[in-house]
Amino acid sequence: MQFNRIFRLIAGEEGGEGLLIEADGKNDSLRIEFDIDKDLTQQTNKSSIKIYNLTDESCKKLEVDDRVCELQVGYAEDIGLRRIFLGNVTYVTTRREGADKITELELADGQDSLRDTVVSLGYSAGVSAKTVLNDVAAQMGVTTQIAPDMEFASYPAGFSFVGKGRDCLSKILDASGATWSVQNGALQVIMAGGSTNIKALVFSPSSGLIGSPERIVKGVTRPDEEAKKKRKVKKDKKAKKAGWKIKSLLAPTVNPGDLVRVESVTVTDWFRVESMKHRGDTHGREWYSEMELIELVST
Repeated sequence: MQFNRIFRLIAGEEGGEGLLIEADGKNDSLRIEFDIDKDLTQQTNKSSIKIYNLTDESCKKLEVDDRVCELQVGYAEDIGLRRIFLGNVTYVTTRREGADKITELELADGQDSLRDTVVSLGYSAGVSAKTVLNDVAAQMGVTTQIAPDMEFASYPAGFSFVGKGRDCLSKILDASGATWSVQNGALQVIMAGGSTNIKALVFSPSSGLIGSPERIVKGVTRPDEEAKKKRKVKKDKKAKKAGWKIKSLLAPTVNPGDLVRVESVTVTDWFRVESMKHRGDTHGREWYSEMELIELVST
């Protein structure tokens, strides 16, 4: 039973100088709208959040450089509150529209750590890329979520690096045939073309699927022969990604890289979530997720 939309927005430290805004499904005086875009690229995931009729004092608490905001959403009669986005505030504006005062936030997931962290590292012969990864993550101040099937490269001659932490991550994981992204403040690492191996949800007409899946085919660039050797990419890898686009009731627990199952007249199978968009309005019709799902490649 998915009724009574609920949300909680935490800006900064709860109980401190931050801000806590929430609605429990019974109080409909608070309104919030959000647009969230997430994918598996190394660019920061983005979110736009509109909050209606905040007090001047509350607005000031949001106007702090790199303020961290966490948005939780859900259904009072079902899953309760679940985190759907965590990020740094990159822009705040407040304006009047008729009788309403609207405060709009733009958030970026992992913005602070990705933008500011510079590392200086040096290791002796035989170091594993996993050791380097953990050290970079520690300096960034982020936790790691590493897929269980990850295979890390090693460096027989040792490894050294000075520069941006994100560039170091790309260098070591590219050599391991892997990729990274930031999902809700955590550094997620999976094999290229792989998944987190988390089986998130099953979508069917009776469990949140809206309408019929749409077939998609996306072109990808083939790596050259030298890149194939360095990245351990199979030479017979397909030069396209095929899958499906689906729309569902809001699914805050699903993240890019997770596995979801679609059960419909059109298609029934497990897929990897390539990208997703969440749209919500506590006083409107929007309360859904759209996902691009890619077929799993057998190894």
